[in-house]
Amino acid sequence: MKSQRSSYVLLTACLAALLIVSILVAGCTSNGNAATSPAATATETPAAPATTVPATAQATTAAPAATTASSPGETLTLSGSTTVLPIAQAVADAYEQAHPDANIQVSGGGSGVGIQAIINKKVDIGMSSAVVSAAQKAQDSNMNIIVIAHDGIAIIVNPANTIPEITLAQAQQIYSGNITSWSTLGAQVPNTNNQIVLVGRDSSSGTRSYFDSTVMNGVNDSMSMHEDNSNGAVAQEVAQTPGAIGYISIGFLSSSVKALPILTTDGHLIAPSVATVKDKTYPIHRDLYMITNGQPTGLANDYINFLLSPAGQQIVVDQGYVALP
Repeated sequence: MKSQRSSYVLLTACLAALLIVSILVAGCTSNGNAATSPAATATETPAAPATTVPATAQATTAAPAATTASSPGETLTLSGSTTVLPIAQAVADAYEQAHPDANIQVSGGGSGVGIQAIINKKVDIGMSSAVVSAAQKAQDSNMNIIVIAHDGIAIIVNPANTIPEITLAQAQQIYSGNITSWSTLGAQVPNTNNQIVLVGRDSSSGTRSYFDSTVMNGVNDSMSMHEDNSNGAVAQEVAQTPGAIGYISIGFLSSSVKALPILTTDGHLIAPSVATVKDKTYPIHRDLYMITNGQPTGLANDYINFLLSPAGQQIVVDQGYVALP
């Protein structure tokens, strides 16, 4: 009986020991799972922004496909007409202010220079105040001509001159050398001998080309004419020479010279102004052009589109020219 009791006690002790070991093992296993659970949770958390907004989509947002944005640091070159130059430079300044990476270089030289530079592919955009001739077009069949504004050519004299107006026939007689004295026209220039000093433009000038075709009508200019290379130079010479006469774009008019109204053949007196050029009542009006080799792309396209936009056409007006309709 005593032997059986001892066996029972031993069996009970073994069972108790097994139970304790089981509890300890279960506790260790539970603690291990708790330690690894946060790490597992962190690994499974998705990086939502990286997977839901692709890099290509972000790039499209920054540079919409609807634009033809130029490459950073791209350079655009323009040359030609000194009439168009103030517009081109003002538009370039405004564009560069909005696009600091753009580099736009504008130079003059005359319409002939700008057209030839396009023919020879020396610049991206040529500027012209003259109509491109058939011979020039024949040298570059890919030439793309864009009207960007309107202009008028004003006949100017020194403010000291008493002449009140002029006819186109009188202007032709003056520039051909047939009229050489202001007194012939009933005008006086105080403190001078009333001799007319002819001031015009050089042979590459679109302003001269248009003046010759509209006013001179094939009659040769007098050999005594001073040939200046820009509108500004003509205006300056007339302002400084009491007996002088010249012709310039209306965009260059100022109080330093006197712009003569034109007396038309039907008796109308029409002054050169934005309004009379716009309604085409002023006899010497013309279009202004920018020229490219084929359809413009990249920075050239952006620049021209900006010029033709309402903001760009406001710059045209601010510079003293006539915006497109």
